[in-house]
Amino acid sequence: MKMKWIWTVLLVSLAAVGLSIALNPPMTIDVWWWRRQLILLTGVAAFAMMSLIMLLAVRPVWLEKTFGGLDKMYRVHKWAGILAISLGLLHYFIDLSGPHLLIQWFERPARGSGGATTFLSSFKGIAKELGEWSVWLLGATLLITLWQRVPYRPWRYLHKAMAVVYLLLAFHTLVLAPTSYWTQPVGWILAACIAVGSVCAIISLTGNIGRTRRHRGVVTGMRTLSDGMFEITCKLQGAWRHRAGQFAFLRTEKPTLEGQHPFTISSADQGNNEIRFSIKALGDYTRKLQHALQPGAKVEVEGPYGQFDFQRNTQQQPQIWIAGGIGVTPFLAWLHRLNEQPELCPDVDLHYCVRNAEQAIYADELNRLSANLPRIRLHLHYSEKSGNPSSESLQIKPKHDQWPTVWFCGPSTLSEKLRKELDDAGMPLNLFHQEAFQMR
Repeated sequence: MKMKWIWTVLLVSLAAVGLSIALNPPMTIDVWWWRRQLILLTGVAAFAMMSLIMLLAVRPVWLEKTFGGLDKMYRVHKWAGILAISLGLLHYFIDLSGPHLLIQWFERPARGSGGATTFLSSFKGIAKELGEWSVWLLGATLLITLWQRVPYRPWRYLHKAMAVVYLLLAFHTLVLAPTSYWTQPVGWILAACIAVGSVCAIISLTGNIGRTRRHRGVVTGMRTLSDGMFEITCKLQGAWRHRAGQFAFLRTEKPTLEGQHPFTISSADQGNNEIRFSIKALGDYTRKLQHALQPGAKVEVEGPYGQFDFQRNTQQQPQIWIAGGIGVTPFLAWLHRLNEQPELCPDVDLHYCVRNAEQAIYADELNRLSANLPRIRLHLHYSEKSGNPSSESLQIKPKHDQWPTVWFCGPSTLSEKLRKELDDAGMPLNLFHQEAFQMR
């Protein structure tokens, strides 16, 4: 997770507020002065973090490589949101409750004139009220986000409304930031945040996220693999290209279905604008999708996204690919591609982990594709017979003092278990790659 972005925002906010203090040193420093600085610092940091959230929400492709994929960007988006709301609540608490607590022990100095009067000064009252209501809405959003039992659909609409909240907070910041800020770096940073974040909020509210990457298409094939497992083949319009291992957002025109969901593309790019999604019905959306889509149905695909690519392993060490259940999809795409370009094939142990032979739906396809690639060794693991996979059963260990690169796609519980085991064994975790996509 690229948490360094969050730390960078916090440190820049702290440095900017600190520089403002250095440029305008106080005549006296007391508890009330410290309270004022904490209000400003938490406000600046919370708003800067909210601006980062809005930027990531519009799925900027130019940031994917820096973050290591859209899935990593969404994880930073989530934790930046939690931190932004926490800072916002702290900002509100210090501002609202501070005087009532401090005045019992410290005499409050007489207030000054409040600085120069500007056009924005007349909006201070409404800006404060909007800020207070926004904080309460953000607090409610935080609780709903952390409480996973809330259905996805209402959460999605509430989450989309955060763009409106952001615009209210931008107005709150513009009006209530100290006038002296706008001639200093802290003000320049806030101005940049307001500009970038507001543009992103408008893009979100107008439904234009990913607009330039949308492709209309039609379902050309539908195949049921087992109970709850199915494939969709789509023919897309426009110039579509994707790398094996990437994913895309699938939207159907059926009004009863909610929004769009990401699915990994399980086919390689053949240059014919045809893509295949392999889907497991895990929730309401995917269960409805299985029955709603038939050949001839119109769809919209947004993408491609993702940096799940075995060629990122530039040191040419052996690789281990671990597919847990439906997590086999990116590896299918990789194998299809390598059958066209076998010279790119690394030295690989591919582990397909399922509960039993009946759930090994893609075993035959994996065997067929691997047969043409002698450097790929396929292993099938049935947990009902041999127990849950572990780093030992998957034989993940160094060879000639060199750890292999691990590529994982599957249940988060299994990835967490393997990461802990490998960390305890001394493997550098930067060698462990996985898709970490979560919608909330």
